Amino acid sequence: MQRIRQLAAGWGAPLAILLLNLWIAGRLFQLEYSANLGSNEGQFIALARGIAIHPGDLKWWPEWSLGLPFQNTYLPLLPVLAGIFSRVSGHSAALAFHQVSAAFYCLGPVFLYLMARVMSGRTGASFVAAMVYSLVSPCALLPAFRADMGGLWNLRRLQILAYYGEGPHTASMALVPLAILFLYLAIARGKLWHKTLAGVFFGGAILANAFGAVVLGAAAAALLASVRTERFVRNALTVTAIAALAYLWISPAVPPSVISAIRMNSPTVEGDYRFTARSLAGVAILAGGFALACWGTRKRAPAHMRFFLLFAWLMTGIVTLGVAAKIYVVPQPHRYQIGMDMSLGLLAVFGGAAAVRRLRARQEVSRSIAGNRSLTVAALTVAMIALAVQARHAIRYAHSQIRSTDVTKSDMYRLTRWVDANLRGGRVMVGGSYSFYTNDFSDTPQLHGAQEPMLPNFILRIATFTIYSGMNAGARDGEIATLWLKALGARAVTVPGPHSEESYKPFANPRKFEGILPVLWREGDDTIYGVPARSDSLAHTMAAGDLVRDPPVNGLDTAQLERYVAALESPAYPEAKWRWTSRHSAAIDATVEPGQVVSVQVTYHPGWRASAGGVPIETAKDGLGLLVVKPARPGASEITLSFDGGPEWRITCALSAGVMLLVLCLGVVSLRRGLLTRRREDAEQRKLTAETPRRREYNH
Repeated sequence: MQRIRQLAAGWGAPLAILLLNLWIAGRLFQLEYSANLGSNEGQFIALARGIAIHPGDLKWWPEWSLGLPFQNTYLPLLPVLAGIFSRVSGHSAALAFHQVSAAFYCLGPVFLYLMARVMSGRTGASFVAAMVYSLVSPCALLPAFRADMGGLWNLRRLQILAYYGEGPHTASMALVPLAILFLYLAIARGKLWHKTLAGVFFGGAILANAFGAVVLGAAAAALLASVRTERFVRNALTVTAIAALAYLWISPAVPPSVISAIRMNSPTVEGDYRFTARSLAGVAILAGGFALACWGTRKRAPAHMRFFLLFAWLMTGIVTLGVAAKIYVVPQPHRYQIGMDMSLGLLAVFGGAAAVRRLRARQEVSRSIAGNRSLTVAALTVAMIALAVQARHAIRYAHSQIRSTDVTKSDMYRLTRWVDANLRGGRVMVGGSYSFYTNDFSDTPQLHGAQEPMLPNFILRIATFTIYSGMNAGARDGEIATLWLKALGARAVTVPGPHSEESYKPFANPRKFEGILPVLWREGDDTIYGVPARSDSLAHTMAAGDLVRDPPVNGLDTAQLERYVAALESPAYPEAKWRWTSRHSAAIDATVEPGQVVSVQVTYHPGWRASAGGVPIETAKDGLGLLVVKPARPGASEITLSFDGGPEWRITCALSAGVMLLVLCLGVVSLRRGLLTRRREDAEQRKLTAETPRRREYNH
């Protein structure tokens, strides 16, 4: 009987949880393109496609946002896994993305079960908690989520993957339970391999999605307050060391410059989430409740229950304060909804199990042990019946959400293919959600296209906002928008009208370019306007005084912009020829006179290196965040540009390698100590065995 229980706990329960989630999300494994083409999953598919095609050339990403370092495209875990799987399996990048995302979706509750079982030692409650996480979304108790989900009993975790395309978020939340589990074991048992795996999954959850860092921060705080509090300082140092080493390990993919970009952009993406006095009040509420919960449970609750309570308080507080009270403790608090579901499910199930156990204890006098056990069985039976009914609804809901489409019949696909065939690799501003999928089917470089929180150049956000909104531009709306398009090297702009298939309709005035720019293509309510330019090159010779020196205060601050665009179009300057020699290098044929520079309509980064005839050339950044090359000598020359990541890349790679080497050395030392200890114990055992007959003979 004991053996059967062990098999059920170790294999049966995880398998049942996995099969249930496969039943719910199984269609995702066969899905190439979702019928919802308004989601941003197209960007992740584009990354997977680029990784599959160019696995050895990922320093620079030329397709998005005037070009940007690969690290600034998105956190890489899911796109890299999908790209590798696409290349190995031969599946399209879109199909590989959905298959890898679905695998994380199905494994997430299994990992939650393992975490809960190890931390609590209770198989039944852990199994029910994982089933609840698979089938119920407590965040639907908030009206905003419930309205978006279409009902109280629908699955938010499935919706954000199948409808909103949040594969990276799904992957991160799948790895969070493993990070928590091994962080708990590192504190409770202190084994090196526990600490190592804690760091691996800690880093992996963040590499999947930046929101994982906040969830893990909340979990770490809850762990420190609930596990062996008499060793708080030592535990805090352990957690800090694991987190620091985990970051150094992943730092080449998430360097300080990327963190700086996220901090700069996130507070104003999808709303105004900047930290204010109200945010400070929210922090005080969370901290006060956290302290009160710690004090109230310091003697009566076991460690795992304290953790579930404190974790749920932090995650639910962040979401509820943000969504219900508009108090933003962190940017985009609604994005922590799955962490809220996870923590509340654990708290509800284990709290309910504790209540049943207390009820059994009170009835011990009047009932037999068998009767007490029957109470537990009855409660478990009721819970499983309720979950079975909900499972039926969840499967039906999943079938309604996971719907495929033939993307080649969409207006977006036809527009993208026309651009690819007719604009010969020229940069295009693709309007709205169409931009998400443009690079799924082509290598057309986009003026925008990247995830806004990761953008290194804030001026690009100012430009796109101005082009889309035309706010306060009045009669000059089309003129100013055209000025920005020319300054940023766009050769065309696609504009979806009010009756377009495009989801967001981002242009406040979709007819602003009529009579200003030539119409290149029009089908339905989608229009492509050409942006005339003297040259298709991304490199332009001009006087240093023609550059934009100061970053524009806003999109209407165009005095220096007008001078720069005039220099781009001036026939007084000889044309400079530009050609890509790889995805991270280019050559420029230019003739410069004294006092002139070469302005390159590519995002500046310290990692760009320029040379002419093997002699290094100075590079700089102008007020638009673009690259400027300053040849040392006048005359004609071929300038070679190459992106190597700069000092930051080399330092983070060295630190990452150092962490791996440190862990390897510690592992070898630990293994050697273990072997020496075992040999010593074996020698003592042999000595004891050899002495035993002598003692018997002596006693005899």
